[in-house]
Parts: sequence; structure tokens; C-alpha cells
Amino acid sequence: MSSPQTAAPANQDDGNTASDNPDIRQQVDQGRGFLKKLQLVIPGLRGYRSKEDIRVSDDLLRNQVADKIDLSKSNLESVRKQMVLASDFTNLNTVGSLISQFQQFSGEIRHSQQGYSGFAATFSFDDARLNKLYEYDYDFVNAAIALVANTSPPKLSYDPTNAASIQPQLQQLQALVSDFKLKWSQRIEAVENILQAK
Repeated sequence: MSSPQTAAPANQDDGNTASDNPDIRQQVDQGRGFLKKLQLVIPGLRGYRSKEDIRVSDDLLRNQVADKIDLSKSNLESVRKQMVLASDFTNLNTVGSLISQFQQFSGEIRHSQQGYSGFAATFSFDDARLNKLYEYDYDFVNAAIALVANTSPPKLSYDPTNAASIQPQLQQLQALVSDFKLKWSQRIEAVENILQAK
């Protein structure tokens, strides 16, 4: 007679044990390959399985990153205008230097020779090497996303009554710019290493 009563709490056990298990979203995220992660942040990215896919995907990725750099530059230009209106020239050199770097990044990324177009004929589509390329691309895209986030309010906000308050934010932004440069050079180096591999 007691068995019907003991069968009822099965749903309760499911709820209790769920809290003891790791977050399934984290497991799913960890299980995704870098291509799938890239496709979440750059919809339409095909991957690098064929010569045409390489050309189209590389072009799409670089243009998306350049757009993010242009947005970061625009955000900084708004901050610079606020500084000029407040007749505050304390941080203008730093902001102006960052704007110049973003302009250079955007042009270099958008108009440089297509990273993957030249090695399709010699590139053997080895999964391990492809995944490494996708990992570099994913890091590169995320570095650009971080620049947008850190040039947008509230991460970067200017208070004309306290000009010095923006300096820690600008220092953080300069560190992110250095990280972005590193990710861009790592991506280029990864491609060159594959080109040299036999």
C-alpha cells in the first residue's frame, strides 16, 4: 500500500538533483567547437572547408570586426566632443591616440589581403588545425566585442565635473587595444604557419 505514495515524489527528486548537477548550459558551451561559437557571434559564417568558403568567411569575419572597430571609434569620438565642449583638454591626447589606432585597425582589417584566400590549394583541411584557426578567430572577434563594450556607456562615461574620473577607464581601454593587436597578429601568424606547413 505504501508503494503508490513512494512513487509520487519522483518529480521532487528530479528538482532536487538538478541543483546538484553542473549547469547544463555551461556543459553545452564547453562542448561547442570554436566554429560553432564563431557562428553565434558572426551569423552566416560558413567555415573553411572549401576555397570559396574560405574567401567568403574570411571576408565576412574581417568586415564584421572592422564594423565593431568603427563603432568603438564613433563611441570615442562622442567622448572627445564632450571633452571639447567642456573645455577639458586633459585627456584629449589619450582619446585622440585611441581614435587614430581604431581608424588604422579598421582600414588594415577591412582592406588587407584576404587572410585565407591564398592557401586553399595547399591547405589540408585537418580538423585539429582548423579548430586552432577557429580558436584564433574567436579570440580575435571577442577582442573586438570587448572594445565596443568598453567604449560604450556605462563602461566609458565622461563626467565634465571630474575629468580625472575617466582616466582609469582609458587605461583599461589601452590594455584592451594591446590585447586586440595581439589577437590580430596571432591570427595572421596562425595562417602563415599553416602556409609554411607541409
